[in-house]
Amino acid sequence: MGTLAIVHDAAVAFVILAASRAVKFAGQATARPALGDALWAAALAAGAALAELAGGPAGRAVASAVVLAVLVTVWIGAAIWRVFTVEVGRLAFDGMAQSRSFREPAEVDWVRDWTLAFYRDNPGFALLPLLAIGWLAVPFLPLHVQGAARIAVVVALVVWLAMTSARTRASCWLGCALAAALAPAAPTPPPQWWHLATVLALLPAGRLLRRRGLLRGSIAGDCLLPRPWPAPPRTRSPAVTAWQARPPRRSPYAGALRGHDVLLITLESVGRDHLARFTPDGARTPFLDALYAHAVVSPRHVAPSPLTTNAHVLLAHARYRADGESQVHRLNAAGYRTAYLTSARTSYYGLSDILAGAGYQTLVDRSRLGGHITDRELPEAGADALLADLPAGRAPLFLHVHTTDTHVPYRVRDPRFRRRGDGRRDRFLDALEEADDNLRRLHEALMDRGVLRDPLIVITADHGESFGHLGYHFHATAVTAEQTLVPLAIAHPALPAAQISWSSHLDVLPTILDLTGVAAAPSHGESLFHHDRPQRLALWVGHPMRRSTSCYGLIDGERKLMIDLVTERCFESDWEDRSPRPLHGPERRHAAQSATTALRRLGLD
Repeated sequence: MGTLAIVHDAAVAFVILAASRAVKFAGQATARPALGDALWAAALAAGAALAELAGGPAGRAVASAVVLAVLVTVWIGAAIWRVFTVEVGRLAFDGMAQSRSFREPAEVDWVRDWTLAFYRDNPGFALLPLLAIGWLAVPFLPLHVQGAARIAVVVALVVWLAMTSARTRASCWLGCALAAALAPAAPTPPPQWWHLATVLALLPAGRLLRRRGLLRGSIAGDCLLPRPWPAPPRTRSPAVTAWQARPPRRSPYAGALRGHDVLLITLESVGRDHLARFTPDGARTPFLDALYAHAVVSPRHVAPSPLTTNAHVLLAHARYRADGESQVHRLNAAGYRTAYLTSARTSYYGLSDILAGAGYQTLVDRSRLGGHITDRELPEAGADALLADLPAGRAPLFLHVHTTDTHVPYRVRDPRFRRRGDGRRDRFLDALEEADDNLRRLHEALMDRGVLRDPLIVITADHGESFGHLGYHFHATAVTAEQTLVPLAIAHPALPAAQISWSSHLDVLPTILDLTGVAAAPSHGESLFHHDRPQRLALWVGHPMRRSTSCYGLIDGERKLMIDLVTERCFESDWEDRSPRPLHGPERRHAAQSATTALRRLGLD
């Protein structure tokens, strides 16, 4: 293959990558092509030529398959980002394979259906794989028709661009112009060392520039490689011990509910502002409202990580990571029976391992209950299973109940609760109203059957859910208020109704153990009855689709920072995300370094 033909291929690859970026980040600053896109395009073209030089047609075929796999990854990633604002990585494709092997198809069909709906609404972008296949097939054509085939590829590329939002990107048209100019390039082969030298020069140079922060990553590299985090500060912060776990202090209410049963309820994906008591058009939740009327409540309760598995670690351990003795272990040692009840299958996403590591003695989930159990069946099937599985005796019970029907795709089982439209938020609010009714029925069943007696009731949510604020959707996509601010109510007749200024998941179990007179393990939180708790929290989305966190932040006093490595945005705001202020220059670097340092000390990167 001639040198000019390789440059032609690099130009075509660049246009495909740049156009995919424009579709993925439509309307955002990151929609502009990056230098990394050009380097990746050059590496793909030179690498394919090197494979052909080394292995002939077979080598070229293998290289073309690799290039197509890279472009398809970018193609799928762009659609998933536009629909879910989640950036795919290797974990995403691993999860898709596992879900088809081990999960009921109905539980993952909504991901497929909503992604396909995006392609239907964007027919131009849906044709990208056909265009890529046509381009990669050119070298296998007879030599005398390759020039005309390259021209046909450029024409198809121009038509394709005209059907996508990428048509507004001047760099795409410049790439097409370069590819068209080089389409009839003579197939004079370069020296044999040229391809290898090009690849060996491009890859280390790109990696060096990226490490030093001089190179914005490519859309392909960002899908396939870990994202580089902001460089740490050159000088060490003196607050080395600021994020160490410590034994919680006793509060004035220590031991007030010694020996009482405890019912901890976590609603799935329910943010504070999804409730009508906080937002006029929110869901009506009479059971939850009745608890709030006579409870200790927190109007600013933070779920530091909007991911279910991370939320369970934060709650059970009262620490950012599941290392060492959990608070559930302390309850076991104090003579409590500890149990976990949910309609989900906890083997998914490693939740069963988290629960086992936390020390729950009894686990009742979908696998135990059998069939396609939902929250609607928990009052009967769940209560019966608990009666059968709990250890005999009248030792106090700590029961954690986790609901699931408010998780996407927001299923409503009882037709009485289908009172809104079919919009995403409408379905969610209907599902939340049914979840509230399910909890009422479950609470009555547990009390009537003697599973619980005079319990301390704590109700919160594992995390919230985004419906478009600041451009984010679903959960585990950003540390926005929609995803991190959740309800919290702690109710028992012996506790006076009160409102505290703030709290987090790290404080829930230390508060329960303080009230029940059980010594808590070292934690990053403490009883919320201490009003002098420092307002300092690390926030991160976890690893829903990638092996590194892509969005994280810091709460320090009334100030909140959010750093999004995908969209390259950095905000400063209050806890509610009101009037977020973009940070730039030295102020941005300092904010990013502060949050990065905190997460690395906690081992959360």
